[in-house]
Amino acid sequence: MPLVSYKVDQEKINQTIKKVLDIFKENIDLIKDKGWIVSEPESPRWWGGLQSGEEIIISSILVQMTRWETVAKVISEMRENGLTNFGKLSSLSEEEIYLLIRRVNFSRTKAKRLKVIADKASSYASIQDFIDDLKGVQGIGQETYYSLLLFVGNRIYFPPSEYGSRVLSRVTSMRIPKLKVKEVVESSLPKDLFTYKLFHAGLVTVGRVSCFKQPKCEKCILKMICNLNKNNETLRI
Repeated sequence: MPLVSYKVDQEKINQTIKKVLDIFKENIDLIKDKGWIVSEPESPRWWGGLQSGEEIIISSILVQMTRWETVAKVISEMRENGLTNFGKLSSLSEEEIYLLIRRVNFSRTKAKRLKVIADKASSYASIQDFIDDLKGVQGIGQETYYSLLLFVGNRIYFPPSEYGSRVLSRVTSMRIPKLKVKEVVESSLPKDLFTYKLFHAGLVTVGRVSCFKQPKCEKCILKMICNLNKNNETLRI
């Protein structure tokens, strides 16, 4: 049975998302194993064990086209030197920032972006106040922006993602484009910060572990409820 065109069947989506959430709650150890630190709702440690909202924002720029392990080491060194504080980072030149992050890919471009962000952020009273102004900053796309609202600002907005589109489309047999993921999830989940963070972490984990373009359904924690698996399809989503 192929995926149908996107059309909201809200009752079906609500029921399916509740089942998916229950499975994620039962598989927190797998989510943790893939790098998510499932913690108290407002903790920045959800995002790879980082220690502040500023570190999360820095990592969101550095991790693009770069392995997380490399980014984590760079941020650790910046932290040791007090340079994950935007006020202090803003005092550096673009060249000095480049030298700090030169091990990541596209480091000169990222140094330029970090300098812009640090300069803007240093004029705000708190990082939460600054979050809204990240929208439209070069290097901060829609998925990253809503991820930062959720994980830094602790605001209940769900990030649209390719992983979310692929996993939810296959589980429901309804084609849910990336830009509709936010709407679909926010209409189905209770407005709870922990729930939103866990659900996003779960979708990303499934996407990275088993829900590839050519899926490995036998490894998937959602296989018992997934329509793709039930119908033995191989879909390029």
